[in-house]
Amino acid sequence: MATSQVQNDQFGDLLRALRLQRRLTQEELAEAAGSSVRGIREMERGRVRSPQRRTVVLLADALRLAGSDRDRFVALARAERQPHDGGTVPPDRPTVTVPGELPSAVPDLAGRTEILQRLAALATEVAAGRSDTASVVVLHGPPGIGKTSLAVVAGHRLSGAFAGGQLFVDLQSASPDGPVDPAEALAGLLRSLGVPDSRVPASSAERGGLFRTLTRDRSLLVILDNAANEAQVRPLLPAGRECLVLVTCRRPLAGLAGAVRQPLDLLAPAAGRALLAAIVGADRIGAEPAAADQLVTLCGRLPLAVRIAGNRLASRPQWSVGWLVDLLRDERRRLTLLTAGDLGVRSAFAVSYRQLDPVTARVFRRAALVAGGDFAPALVAVVAGIDEETAAAALEELVEAGLLLTLGDRYQFHDLVQLYARERLDAEEAPTHRTSAHDQLVGWLLRRTRQAGALFEPAAARCADSPFDDDRAAAYWLDRESGNWLAALRDAARRGRHTEVVAVARALHWYSDANSHRHPWDEIFSLGVAAARAAGSPSDEAVLLNCLGWARYFCQDRNVDGLAALARALELARRIGDRREQAWALTYTAAILVRTGRAGAAVDHSRRAVGLFREIGYALGEQSAASAQGGALAALGRFAEAAELHRGVLAFHGRGTGLSRTGAAVARAGAMMSLGAALAGMGRLRDAADQYARARRVFHRCGATFSEANAVHRYGLALASLGEAHAAAEALRAALDLYAALSCPWWEAQTLSALAALAGAASDPAAARLLRQRALDRCGELDAPQVRTLRATLRRELAGS
Repeated sequence: MATSQVQNDQFGDLLRALRLQRRLTQEELAEAAGSSVRGIREMERGRVRSPQRRTVVLLADALRLAGSDRDRFVALARAERQPHDGGTVPPDRPTVTVPGELPSAVPDLAGRTEILQRLAALATEVAAGRSDTASVVVLHGPPGIGKTSLAVVAGHRLSGAFAGGQLFVDLQSASPDGPVDPAEALAGLLRSLGVPDSRVPASSAERGGLFRTLTRDRSLLVILDNAANEAQVRPLLPAGRECLVLVTCRRPLAGLAGAVRQPLDLLAPAAGRALLAAIVGADRIGAEPAAADQLVTLCGRLPLAVRIAGNRLASRPQWSVGWLVDLLRDERRRLTLLTAGDLGVRSAFAVSYRQLDPVTARVFRRAALVAGGDFAPALVAVVAGIDEETAAAALEELVEAGLLLTLGDRYQFHDLVQLYARERLDAEEAPTHRTSAHDQLVGWLLRRTRQAGALFEPAAARCADSPFDDDRAAAYWLDRESGNWLAALRDAARRGRHTEVVAVARALHWYSDANSHRHPWDEIFSLGVAAARAAGSPSDEAVLLNCLGWARYFCQDRNVDGLAALARALELARRIGDRREQAWALTYTAAILVRTGRAGAAVDHSRRAVGLFREIGYALGEQSAASAQGGALAALGRFAEAAELHRGVLAFHGRGTGLSRTGAAVARAGAMMSLGAALAGMGRLRDAADQYARARRVFHRCGATFSEANAVHRYGLALASLGEAHAAAEALRAALDLYAALSCPWWEAQTLSALAALAGAASDPAAARLLRQRALDRCGELDAPQVRTLRATLRRELAGS
């Protein structure tokens, strides 16, 4: 064994003996010295051959060393390597040293295979001295993502390509005493390269120059761990063309020229399970696969959290995986449970949080009040009480610090980071301030939602002070902020803000027409109905009951529930003398009656609705009722009468109706669809297909996805009847994809059945059988006459095949 190794072992032995003499654990010594437990462990094992001077001094202080004991301790720490034969090297001459400073690698790194392969390819090029290859890689990501573990594992795998050795420096960006000064880090690097203390220059610039000189012709792997910023890293970059530097940092270090940046993502579910299995044992994880998946999810797929959860299970063999899952479901205890020994998710987040300026820290805390999955700067500005520009800058700083994730031009918390943000909010802000910020956020969201929805109303009802340029801008905001305004609406309903809930629900009526399957309209209008009833407003309740009935039959295919809501609306509207809402209840009821095979009754309901709308001079409602009447006539086989009505409706919507641009376009396309159905019934299939194709283009342009799917569906059916099987199948598959994206099981079932018929006609019985089975599965538990008919047909066809 080399004398240098003996000296390092002697220092490690002495450190361990002194620690034990003072009855300190490694954790206690690390805390007292401001070091890491891993650093203490590596020094005691002799794997850190040149401890940094500041670290040694802090250790001496923590061990309360003085006099000769202190001198011997410090001397051993910085002792130079001696030749094996006992000879001496003049104290002013550097020795040629091959450092090997990498800490021990974790044996169970998971989910980083592709990154390791990329690093291996890069190392091969760097070791070959290629001048066009980047020689600095920044491994960056949020706290707990496993940057150091990856760098060390990569270092061990790549070390054979670098004959000059491996250097490892912990730059301690997370240290309470601040990050390591580059000058101090350079001194440690020079000593690792064999430069005695007497030859280490005094100034940082001279140390950097000597380091570059010594590394110019060497092949080195350098790991700069826990970097704080670019200024700390730049002086530590070697000059050799055959040197590879791996930098780990929470920030991407965008100012570091020529570096390759490798972000680290959360673990894939399979990688999370693999990590658990490596720690706990494959048999134990394999015995509870569903619980293991839930555990990975509750850990947010964060490597540190998964590792801690695995360590907890490994140290408690009597625990089942499901038991730990049940414990972690409690969000109030989750961060505490995700602590094991010196590893802790909360402490990892705290390091970044402590480094934030006051405004950014406030944004971090207040953003935890946002209930949706993601948010924009405008929303954070409201809840933090600052302007939008300041909010945007703070959010970018949080991304840089690894405390926020980006989602396009929006931001989101990692689940565990959000729990930490809520903890800081509760700990640092008074309850009155939290409540005020929350109320301000909810109020702003409800007001903005009402203003957006109003742009879809007839022109006379629009808000003059709307912050949106037009209905498309309003729809864009409603779509992007849907998780947040819906959460605000729920919160307002829980807290009895009935007037605001009613106002928002009513304002969204016409927007819902063009976006029928994009939001949970059944819930939204149910909240509105309950709020109107609680506020004692029967007129509002009647309006919202009609909206609710529409949502249940049109959006959810719940015809019976839809009829029940519409019956209540009709009764209430009659009681208060509201003819408009009576007419809407009759119109929507007529549509359901057509669906459920009672077209004769539907004709009666829709004619009564037309009459009521005409009495009050509401042309828009009259044309809607006429459209429902046309659908009922077509169901009775009176296609020519139906077509005439639908042409009138189409002509009406071609004129100015007062609807928004999007609403008018969707109404026109709806009339095209109804006219197409009547033409198909008359045998004019090509004309019908043309109407469906025109409607599809309009719906697609307006973002009305369900209606677009319905248009493509009917277009495919028309083509199939025309004998154009290939084009028909292509259209039906496109419709199926759109229906599936919206989760519309009844419409998926109908489309699959039509595709099965095409497959059967093409002499492909296997494909037809598979499609019919899928269609039967999608019928599920739906209960309506047309569903029962299709289900019986599918079962008969499957039995016959």
